Amino acid sequence: MKDVLHAAGEFVTRHRGLAPETLETALMGDLEARSTTCEVNDHGIHWIEAGDGPPLVLVHGWSCSGYFWKPMIPLFKEKYRVLAPDLPGHGLSSKEHDSYLPEKQAERLLAWLSEIGVERFTLVGHSMGGEIAARMALQAPERVQTLTLAGAIGLKQVLDRLPWYARLALAPVTQKVINRFLTEKALARSHRLFMTGPGRPDYPECTRDIILTNTNTPLDLATLNQTTRDGLFRDFLDGRATGISLPTLCIWGEVDKLVPLSAGEEYARLIPDAHLAKIPATGHMIPWEEPERMASEIIGFDEQRR
Repeated sequence: MKDVLHAAGEFVTRHRGLAPETLETALMGDLEARSTTCEVNDHGIHWIEAGDGPPLVLVHGWSCSGYFWKPMIPLFKEKYRVLAPDLPGHGLSSKEHDSYLPEKQAERLLAWLSEIGVERFTLVGHSMGGEIAARMALQAPERVQTLTLAGAIGLKQVLDRLPWYARLALAPVTQKVINRFLTEKALARSHRLFMTGPGRPDYPECTRDIILTNTNTPLDLATLNQTTRDGLFRDFLDGRATGISLPTLCIWGEVDKLVPLSAGEEYARLIPDAHLAKIPATGHMIPWEEPERMASEIIGFDEQRR
């Protein structure tokens, strides 16, 4: 079987064992950034980096990678040293048989930042990455300049209010079946169903990148099952969020079906020094739906509160 097939100049999903350098080139696309990997506590952590200035760390969500932030990195790199890691178990980072619980992932990212000499930073997390970012702020508040939670999971109400089709997709048996038949077309349909606001496009580059990093090898598929089991709705921050003691921006799409606006309102209520920014007509994929608005909110908040 060919490593990758092309249709109208675009990647399609019938690929297995795509060479790492080819995979990396495909993921990078037109983005002007540096790609680096280092070893931290037996995990290879890959990240993309662009710009100079104060460090800004972008933490992606479930099944994504640092490349999820491609629309936003150009908007940040004139002001910041942007660091967008692939969480262990995701993207081009190592995919060991290990725990991918959010608390562990937070520890690993803090250790990675120490390894590369970044002690204090602005921190942004989206979806599952928002929960991980919140845990980083709880573990090392002295290192985080400001925190942004964008459509973050981590509260019990998010699980309680999941649409039935999302609950079905997360069931262990269903997940294994779905993962085996992941395609860009199917993923685009699921995005339209519950990930984006009304009338938004399919964002084919985003869906392609998710497929490339989750279905390239049998190990990718096996790890996707494990990151789903460990990373989603295993523990909750309702009783701990009040301990986040630093300036926090909660930024939410007003029509987010996956992580409803009420979760953002609750985070803003629980965290003592929090501000809520609502983005109209926007769903869960804020970095792709409204990158300019999101970047403006984060930069303005960070400059005001640092």
